[in-house]
This record gives sequence, structure tokens and C-alpha cells, in this order.
Amino acid sequence: MKKITFLFIVILMAAVSQTFAQGVTKSSINGQVTDNNGEPLPGANIVALHLPSGTQYAAITDFDGFYRISNMRTGGPYRINITYVGFLSVVKDDVYLQLGDSKNMSVQMKEEANVLDEVVIQTTRNNIFDSGKTGSETTVTEKQISTLPSVSRSVADFVRITPQAQISEGDDGFSVSLAGQNNRYNALYIDGGVSNDVFGLAGSGTDGGQTGVNPFSIDAIETFQVNIAPFDVRQSGFSGGAINAITRSGTNNIEGSAYTYFRNQDLAGKTPPSLVDDGESREKLADFSSRIYGVRVGGPIIENKLFYFVNYEREEAETPQPFNFSNYQGDSSLAQIQDLSNFLQTTYGYNPGGFDNNTRFLDSDKLTLKLDWNINENNQLSVKHNYVKAENLEARNSGNRNIGFINGSEYFESVKNETTLEFNSTLGNWGSNNLLVGYKTVRDDRDPSGDPFPSVDIRDGGGTITFGAEPFSTSNLLDQDVLNIADNFEIYSGRHTITIGTQHEFSKIKNLFFSFNYGDYTFNSVDDFYNGIIDEYQRGYSLVGGNAVGDESDGASEFKLYQPSFYVQDDISISDNFKFTMGLRVDVPIFEDGATNLDFNTRTIPLLEAAGKDLQGAEVGKRIRPSAHISPRLGFNWDVNGDRKTQIRGGMGIFTSRIPLVWPGGSYNNNGITGGFTGGFNLDPSTITFNPDINNQPVAVEPGTGGVAGNIDLFVPDLKLPQVIKYNIAVDQKLPVWGLIASADFLYTDVITNIYYENLNIAGPVGTLNGADNRPYYSDSFGDLIDNTYGRIILGSNTGEGYSYNTSVTLTKPLENGFRGSFSYSYGESESIFDGTSSQNSSQWRNIQTVNGKNSNIDLARSDFSQGSRFSANVSYEKEYLGFMKSTIALFYEGTQGAPYSFVYREGRDLLNDDSRDNALIYIPRNASEINLRDGENGLTSAEQWAALDAFIEGNDYLRERRGQYAERNGDRGPWSHTIDLKFLQDFYINTGKNRNTLQLSLDIFNFTNLLNKDWGKRKFIPSNIGLLETEQAGPDPEFSFNPASFEGGIEQLDDRGIQSSRWQMQVGLRYTFN
Repeated sequence: MKKITFLFIVILMAAVSQTFAQGVTKSSINGQVTDNNGEPLPGANIVALHLPSGTQYAAITDFDGFYRISNMRTGGPYRINITYVGFLSVVKDDVYLQLGDSKNMSVQMKEEANVLDEVVIQTTRNNIFDSGKTGSETTVTEKQISTLPSVSRSVADFVRITPQAQISEGDDGFSVSLAGQNNRYNALYIDGGVSNDVFGLAGSGTDGGQTGVNPFSIDAIETFQVNIAPFDVRQSGFSGGAINAITRSGTNNIEGSAYTYFRNQDLAGKTPPSLVDDGESREKLADFSSRIYGVRVGGPIIENKLFYFVNYEREEAETPQPFNFSNYQGDSSLAQIQDLSNFLQTTYGYNPGGFDNNTRFLDSDKLTLKLDWNINENNQLSVKHNYVKAENLEARNSGNRNIGFINGSEYFESVKNETTLEFNSTLGNWGSNNLLVGYKTVRDDRDPSGDPFPSVDIRDGGGTITFGAEPFSTSNLLDQDVLNIADNFEIYSGRHTITIGTQHEFSKIKNLFFSFNYGDYTFNSVDDFYNGIIDEYQRGYSLVGGNAVGDESDGASEFKLYQPSFYVQDDISISDNFKFTMGLRVDVPIFEDGATNLDFNTRTIPLLEAAGKDLQGAEVGKRIRPSAHISPRLGFNWDVNGDRKTQIRGGMGIFTSRIPLVWPGGSYNNNGITGGFTGGFNLDPSTITFNPDINNQPVAVEPGTGGVAGNIDLFVPDLKLPQVIKYNIAVDQKLPVWGLIASADFLYTDVITNIYYENLNIAGPVGTLNGADNRPYYSDSFGDLIDNTYGRIILGSNTGEGYSYNTSVTLTKPLENGFRGSFSYSYGESESIFDGTSSQNSSQWRNIQTVNGKNSNIDLARSDFSQGSRFSANVSYEKEYLGFMKSTIALFYEGTQGAPYSFVYREGRDLLNDDSRDNALIYIPRNASEINLRDGENGLTSAEQWAALDAFIEGNDYLRERRGQYAERNGDRGPWSHTIDLKFLQDFYINTGKNRNTLQLSLDIFNFTNLLNKDWGKRKFIPSNIGLLETEQAGPDPEFSFNPASFEGGIEQLDDRGIQSSRWQMQVGLRYTFN
């Protein structure tokens, strides 16, 4: 079906002649001018005047009466004046253009002899009925930006009104998944420039995102647009969605605003009751303070000609991470944890710091500068610079199943400079051109905080104790330089608007990364740590240069990517109420060759091939070959009755996503000659001893000797970027009551290519387990590798498996009498193999949950990004009174089904011997005879363990229904959560001469219902992996244990960290706006 559909589109596109992506930056109007009898009027004059800035756009109708004006400023109001000799002029007032609008403004002109005055038409500001709208999209207007509740002032707070959006808060801030796709498969554009974290480390997908900083100040933004299925071939670089943001511009009026926002422990709720033991009192958060202050101003340098806009914002944010030790499910008592801290100080001179109420810090500076120049009626130039500097202490935290000491935290500094130039030209009456040039540099430096010490994990029954250096920060630097050049040339011909475009993206990457560089040790108990009995050890290090550690290490990987793109598109106005779009796009990623590893290519590859491994032509140093990624698309918009009351829209087409460059970048870093890696588990205590000196950690090969070692990352030469085909159909219907608009949208996404991984250094299964659970098991992956010179040999290739579907129903009430609102329900499911949730290729492979092993033919399963059901609503009401005051109240409601999760065997022995202890999906026994529970574990007999396990299975609907079967990856979902956020604005108008300035007080309250009642607004979740059983003995006759004490409170956990938690939080703001 997939190939037939693709062939059909290509054949259809052959009727048309033949970037990475460019974001939408402007709007346009178009139409046909006719006389009373519907005959075209060639040579009619159309002048569009942007009243705030005096910017003027003009066009003349062609022989068939058609006109187009492209590259217009968003917003308004505009006055559109249409004139023709002998006919009465037509004036359209109060015209507003949303981002990406292609507004049809056809008119019938009347002869002067029949009328006495010009015809003035007042237009509506509804952008739902727009002839340029084909696929799923959401526009966030300037008004919504100012009224939607937002405590974090992040992009996610505004994108969440999109029905298909799924927002999650992590250590790196907020991430956005759209339509069930990987959050790294989105695109972010600011004024058309690429603002993605192209290397792909940040969960937010934005530059500097690992610090949690927002990529820009919200005060600098005029409007957002979220495009999930735009069938405009100019938009690419994503398979999830594109987020387009446009910064403000200056006008003929000097306008500006000074503002500050504040929150602290007194503006937040107390401990949720369920986290407090009997007899204990609920407590406030530890003292913290978060402040934002800034100023923006815009105005004319030369009236009607040259304008400026400036925004500066400073943020100093603290985020407590409360922890109540009574909720810890590990074996150690509070006194024993303190004893461990004392032992570290007296024995090694290392102070691990505290482990409760560790507070995160984020300081940032953001500066936006913009100039807009109306060179003349036909040419406009815009230049913008965006600077963001962020410093973040990602404090290690503690939770129900972990104790984290703060001196093992992560300190991160990021600096971004980005400059964008846009030049728009009108070429007479027959065409226009848009040129966009963007260049950015991003410098990220991630370091461990605290005194240098190896990374240590201690298994503690149902918990884990962690101290020492944060393992992925020990040697971590990243430089990104990205140049983007795009040009769109439009040709107007009758009913056709033909776009011919090209884009060229150049990325230069330098990355120093050696994980576990200080040494990483795992112990099975606190006593084992005291006695030096090591279970696991691992370390990444440089093989070149000296024996330096941390950021002083040699061996940084450097590579470049050049991606040219070419596209052509025809927008056809079949009639005034039917528009058809078809286009074809070609993207060609061109990577560099890497360093060659002769030992691997000449000795190891024959060993792997002799073991039956298919490398598909991959070698160390061989680049991914340039290949054309073809993306044909069709879209349509049908105003059924021509009255903008019933609109059917949709399309189908292929979307090529960018790939996080950290994935192919692994082949330049993990090549066996610049970076080494050593490690193993179930270690013989006599072979290794704990060493607190980070400069004298065990290695497999001494640096600088020319030896080879470590993990290997390979990619097949024919690797394709992620590609999907999207099918979308939607209906918008204006209802006869209250001006309501109902919309229904269905989107189906089929995977053409996605990423797939295999570890080539593991041989096939050596047998099957005995008993009801008869899955295959493997040889010891660390002790019996095909080539023991190297560790994991990860091969990245493509799979064509995977799909998703999303359906949504939305009811919208446009602004009327101060009230506006919308309500939506959406449901989505997505299935995949590898979800691409990690930045390391070996982790992508290692962390997937399977039954038969990670090198088996892995079946499709529910994706980590599967949305499930989601309700959302946002309403606002504003009222002016007493002549100098206005009050606004806005609410945002979200009810979401919990994220997917899996039941697995927890840490212990590796059940499958396939290089992972905690990702084998469990077999769900029907009775005690189908599982061998080791007697005496956790102080319980095997019969007592079975009774407790049987009760647990019976108490879980999913497990109970699957007795005698294997648990599925992401087979169950977490609990529902419901939250309401509130925003209240109180404006006081101050008259200064002819102008009216505003003093505004604002309150943003997250989880408002929790403020009303301490038992409301609970946000519960279940971790992505539930380690139900522990493997005590691997092999053909495995033994397990079940510890009911670990599940006494159930598997649901209450979220009590970050902004989106089970406590209400309030942010108070004060703003003065002048004009």
C-alpha cells in the first residue's frame, strides 16, 4: 500500500516540473477582481496598507483578473484598496493576517454610474476558514500569548493548545511530541531560521535546551504556528510537526513594555497529603526564589521606512525538588545513609553533600534585536539577532526508588548567537522572491559539579543510592555552527502560483564526549561497597594524546553535513472556493567520511561475517552515502458553499525529518581509534578494586599507544533519513448558534523509514529457557563476544515498520463580547520499534524492552510517544469598566491519559545474557508452577512470594488478562491526570496625552484546583519500566524473587517536583506598557 501510494503521487507530480526546511515567516492575500457579470477586470489596482507601520504592498490584476500579494507582514490591521477605471473602488478595512495565511479576497466591482460612494467592507478576524489551510495546524495569536496561563513562559505552554500535542517535563525542561512522533522529529523555526538543536541532545529540541532555558523570550514573539501536516513543500525537516515563531517588529509608534515576574515558596502549595505519614505535618517547599525581568521596545527610525525592535530578558530561577525519606523504598535507613556519607568523608575525603530538597538553578540572559527596512514599495529587508546565554545546575534529586547526593549534579553552560536576514521582493505583476539567510553558533559545556570523584551506584533493595560525578558530564563539550540559505521564487500565472525554491544547510559539529570518564562503579549493596566487592565497572576515555581526563581529553569528533534541497510547487485556484496544491521536494544529505580503523575493517569484519552478521556494506570511516529523499505532496481546501461556513481540507504527502546529528555523529566518535571503552558486570572481585582517583582508573588499552578498543558505531551506507507519509482529512463547520465552529480532524501517519539498531558483537541464542517461559537466551555478552577487542558494535540501519493515527474534535468560540474559548478531544495511538529516545546509539539498542532479546526480530509495539486520550480546553473573558480598568480571566484545562509503561525483570542477573539486566519483558505466570521463586529471598518463602505476586497480578487489570503470556512493550498505561491552570490580569489605564498606557498586575496559577482543595489536582505517574521480578539466577533454569515491600504503596507515584507537579504554584507579574 505504501509503495503504491508513493508511486501514485510521483506519477501525478510528473505533470509538474521538478531546503533543509524553511519556516513560514509571512502571509499573503489573493483573489480575482470581476465586474457585475462575473467577467474579469484585468489591470485593476490592489494596494494593501499595513496601518501600524505604513508598509505598502501593491499588485495589478492579470488578464484573467487574478492578483496575488506575497511576503506580507503578519498581524494588522490592513486596509485593502481595490480600484479600476470606471468602477467604484472597494475598501476592505480591519484585515488581519495570521502567520501563513493565504487569504482569498475576491471582489465584484460595481460601475460608478450605479452607485454614489465607495464600497467599504469590514472583514472578520477568523483564521479557521482560510483557503491556504490544508492540513492539521494550530495558530497561537498575539492575544492568546498574552492571556494563556503560563508559569514557565515556555514554548510548551502555548503549543499545548494543539489537540495532537503531548507535553512532558523532564530534567531538561519541557519537551513536545506532536501526533505521536518522536520529540526529536520536530522542527523549530524563528523568523524562518533553523532553531532546532540540530545535534539533538536536548529533549526540548531547542538550542541550549539541556539547561532547560527557553530558546527566546515570549515577549519577543508576535505569533506561533504549529503545523503537523502542512502540504506546502517549503516546510520540511520534520515528521512530527513544525513550530514556527515570528518575532515582533517595530511600527510608526514607539511601543514597549517593562515587566517582572516572581514566585517563591510562599506562592506554592504544601506537601500532598498522600506523601505525608500519619502524625507528620504538610510542609512548604524549601526556600527558593524565581525572578524574570525584562523590557521590550519598538518604534520608527524613519517613519514608514525603517523600524527597530529590542527585547532583553533576565531569568533567575530556582526549582525545589522535595523529598520525604519516609517514602524511600530501599533497604537503608536514614541513619545508614548518613553513615555512608560519613564513611566517604573519613575514608576518601569526599563529601557527597545532601540528598533531600536539592534545588535546581537556572540563570539566563536573552537579547533580541531586529531591524525592518521598507526599501521601497517592492523591496523589504529584515535583519534579526538572537542571543541566549544560560547557566544551569541540574541538581541530582532523590525519589521513592533513589537517593541522589547533590555533589553528583550536572553544571551546564550554553551560549547561542543567531543572525537571520530576510529579503522580500515584488517582481512586477508576475512574481515575487523571498531570500532567507541564517547563521548560528551554539557553544555547550556540560560539567560535573562538586569535587572530582568516580560515579557510584549502590543497589539498595527496592532503591538505588547514587553519588560521585554525574557520569555523562565528565567529558562533554559541544560546538555547533549552522548556516542556512533559502530562496523561494514565485511566478503568478492566471489561476496558478508556481513556487520554485532551494535551500542549503551547512552544519559543522565538534563534540568531545566520553561517558563515565571518571570511572563508573556499581555495587550490589552498601556492605559490598564497604568491602570493595564490585559488580559492574565501565569507563569511556580517549585513546589519543595523553592520559588527561574530563574536558582536557583529546579525541573530540568533528564532522560536517551539507544538505541541499530543491522543490517546486503549484497552488491552483480551481475556483474561488476550491484550491489545490501539489508539489515535489528533494533533500540530499551529504556527510563526510570518518577516520578509518584498519584493524576493524580488515580483521573484525571477517569475524562478524563468519558469525553470520550482515554489515550491509558498513565499515568504520565509511560515510552515509548521499541519497535523494523525494517528498511529493498534494493538498486541497474546499469552501463547499463559498460562504465560509463549511470547509473540507486535507491532503497526502511525504515528510522527510531531520535526524539528530548525535546519532550519525556516533560513528565519528565511537570508532575504536579515538575513543576507548571498557566495562563488564558480574565481575570477579579479584580482578578490579575501587579507586577514588579519577586520574588512575582502569582502561583496556593505554592511551597514546596506538591500540584499538571500545565500542563501535556503524551506519549502513544506504541509511535514509526518517520519512513518513501522512494522510489527513478535516472538516470545519460554522454552527448556527453562538458563532461556534466545529472541527474534526483525522491524521494517519505511515513510516517509510526510521532508525533500527543491532549489536553485531553478540552471537545468536545458545538455547531456550525451560518451563512455561521458553524464550531464547544468549551467551554472556561481555565474556563471550565475537571479537573481544571491542565492546558493543552497534549497526544503525532503517526499518519501514511503524505507524500512528490521531483523531480530534474541536469546538471553537471566536472572540465576541470579550469571550473566546475552545474545547477539544483527541485520541492517538502510535506503534514503533526503536523510539530514538537516547542520544547514544548503544543506549538506543540496549534500552529497548523485548521478550526474545534485542537482536531478535523485534515486533511493533506501542510507542513511548503514543498519546492516548486527551481533553483540553481554554477559555478567556475580558471586561473593561469604569473607563480606566479591564479585568481578564483565562483558564486552561487538560485531562490526559497516562504514558505507556512496561513490566520487566529488574536489576539482578541478566535473564537473557544479551547485555541488559532490566529490559526483558516478564512472563506472567498462570500459577506457581510456571515460575521458580527462590526460597528465602527478602525474608520470604517461595510460597509467600507467590501469594504476594499472585495478589499483585490479580490486582492489575492488564496483568490479570495476560496470564500465561508475555507482557507487551508499553502494554499498559499510567493513570489519568486532570489539571486546571488559571491566569488573571488586572489592567489600569493611564492616559498620557493622546496615548493610553497600561499598568498590569498578573497572576498565573498552575494546578489551580489544588489551591482550592489539597486533595485535588493530583498528578500521578508510573515509571516507564516496572521491575516486577528480580532475576536471581540466569541460565536455562532461572530463579526469581518478588519483594512485595517494594509495591506496598502500589506502582503509581505522585509527581511532586518541577512546575507541573501535584502542588499549586503561583507566579505574580507586574507590567507597564506604553505606546
